[in-house]
Amino acid sequence: MALTPLSKPSVASSSFSPRVSATELSGPVAGPAAVTAKSGPGSLQGLFQADGFDAPAGVGKKGALQGGNPMEQLSELVQMLTQLVQTLGAQAAAPAPEAAAAPAAPQKNADVAGPASVGASGASKGKNTLTLNNDGDKPMTVNFTPNAGEKAVDSVTLQPGEKKTVQFPDNWSGNFRSDNGDGKNATLGEVKFDGGFGNTYYDVSYIEGHNAAMTIQPEGGGRLSGTMDNLLASAPDSVKARGADGAAYGIKKSTTSNVQDPEVVDFFRKHVGADQGYVIPTDDASTLGSNNSNLVVHLKNLA
Repeated sequence: MALTPLSKPSVASSSFSPRVSATELSGPVAGPAAVTAKSGPGSLQGLFQADGFDAPAGVGKKGALQGGNPMEQLSELVQMLTQLVQTLGAQAAAPAPEAAAAPAAPQKNADVAGPASVGASGASKGKNTLTLNNDGDKPMTVNFTPNAGEKAVDSVTLQPGEKKTVQFPDNWSGNFRSDNGDGKNATLGEVKFDGGFGNTYYDVSYIEGHNAAMTIQPEGGGRLSGTMDNLLASAPDSVKARGADGAAYGIKKSTTSNVQDPEVVDFFRKHVGADQGYVIPTDDASTLGSNNSNLVVHLKNLA
C-alpha cells in the first residue's frame, strides 16, 4: 500500500527567542515583608522590588514616583532608607556563630598532683611512685633492676619504721628487692608503669626465692599482691635458704633455669594464694592492674 506524504502544518512555525520583556515577567507586587534583625539577604531584595526600575517597597506599580505630593514621596523614600539602614545594622550587629570548643585532652591520673619527688614521708608525689615502708626491726636497702632499655634508679635505704617515696620515669618497668641475706634468693616486687590502657601493673614474685615479706597495693586501696606472713617461721629445713654462716634468712628459689623444685613449689602453694604472687613463671593470674600509678609497698625482714 502506498503512503501519501504528510502535508506540512498549516500553522507557521515561529522562531524561539530567549528574550522576555520586562512586562511579561512583571506581576503584582506584594506588600513589604517585615524586616527583622534575623533577616538575611533576601529581606534586602524586598526593599528593591521594581516594575522596570528600583522603586521603594510599598510604592504601587503605576504610581511609583509619578505625580502625587512630592513631600509624601520624599517621606516614603526616607522611610525606605530608614528600613534599609536598620536591616544593614541588624545584620552587622548579629554575632557570628561561635566555633565549637575543642574537647579537652584526657588527663591521666588527674587525681595525682604536685611536683615529682623522691623523699621521706610527707613529700608530695606525682605519678609513677612507690612508697616503700620498712615494717621490720632492721635497716633494709631496696635495690632496683630496670628492664632492658629503662633508666637506672638509685637504691633506697630504710631504717626500721621509715618510709620513702620513689618516683619513676614514664613507662618504666623492672623489679626491686631487699638486700637481706646473701642476694642469691630474693622476693621480687615487679612493676610496669604506663602499661596497656594507661594502667600500672604489679606483682610479688617468689620464683627467685624469698628473703623478705612484701606486699604491693595501689595507694588508697585496691588488690593486694604478696603476703606479710613470715613464711620462714613455718618452713621445713629442706626449703630454707642459708647464708655463708649457715643461718637461714629465707626460702629457696622455686625455679632455676626453668627447672622447678617440687618441694619449694608445694610449700609456696600452701602459703601464697593463686593471685597473690608468682610461684612459677606461668602464674599470670598474679599480675594485677590498676589505673592508680601510686603504689604502696610494705617490707619486713624474716630473720
